[in-house]
Amino acid sequence: MPSDMSQDEPLPVPPFVPIEGLVNVRDIGGYEVPVPTKDGRPCSVRRGLVYRGSEPGRITPDGRAAFKALGIKKVYDIRTEEELPPKEMKPANPPQAKSFLAEWQSPIVEIEGVERIYLDVLGDSSVPKDREARAQAYQELKKDSTEVLDRGAILKPIFEHLAKPHPEPIYLHCTAGKDRTGTIIMLLLRLVGISPETAAEEYELTNLGLREEAPRLVEKMLKAPEMSIDAETLKNIMVAKREYIVALCKVLDEEYGGAEQYLRSYLKMSAVDVQAMRHTLVTDEPPVFPKRQETHTGGLTISRGHVILTLFAFTAIIVVWLVHDRFIVSETAYQIPKND
Repeated sequence: MPSDMSQDEPLPVPPFVPIEGLVNVRDIGGYEVPVPTKDGRPCSVRRGLVYRGSEPGRITPDGRAAFKALGIKKVYDIRTEEELPPKEMKPANPPQAKSFLAEWQSPIVEIEGVERIYLDVLGDSSVPKDREARAQAYQELKKDSTEVLDRGAILKPIFEHLAKPHPEPIYLHCTAGKDRTGTIIMLLLRLVGISPETAAEEYELTNLGLREEAPRLVEKMLKAPEMSIDAETLKNIMVAKREYIVALCKVLDEEYGGAEQYLRSYLKMSAVDVQAMRHTLVTDEPPVFPKRQETHTGGLTISRGHVILTLFAFTAIIVVWLVHDRFIVSETAYQIPKND
């Protein structure tokens, strides 16, 4: 699937789902899984179950209707507290610590019949509170914080939901639906055997989903007086590079023992629940995106540190973007289920 389309070409549907007022929305289903049905037909990741995208703060009435038509019943918001409007912040935090972000006035969007579940996966330490420390962190592209996999226990409700019989469709989002959301999607795809390269290809589609928003972000950041980052650095941070997810898959395999072991040991999920999740995520429907010809990275090595730095640099930059733009828009055998 091309990720270098021109600005004028419409987004490919699938996987993208047009929702007025949202960007980067797509269905993660349709990819061919490596285990076929008993009669040898290829299976796929179930469509219409897990959607990813941006925060929904600018969704229009028509967008709401389109969103509800997808059957989505749960929205998992994994932004940091600092990316929320002031009224959503924890009362224990002193208001003066948030004064720099006081202009965030867009409300959290509630969609009728849809439950919003807030999971602060990065916690309060993800972005410095002080303006000068914040700017320095962006410039050095590093944070003294943990990354999504290390704090993944907070995300357990998402996986528990998908382990239920016939779970309702869900929508996952951070701010732009890029790195944090991408980490969760990578876990789901790897659990059903999708290769790191294909998971990275799915992630790279973010460049299409954000093709209009990313240039505006870079422009805004360059105008921010407290920032001292050159345009090229900003552009590099905004790009969803497939090697990032390939590297993250390597971290998952080498440090956690793979997706199943991560869920069982780190998130304390039972073998029954993990298998139930696979059963849910895999269908006997033919793939929309046939298995790609895998390519090798030519000895490319990316450290865990590079993965973490990219993730948090992007998170931090999104925060400043929101401030200046004044919006928050908030695995072994498969038992392949018959198409429900």
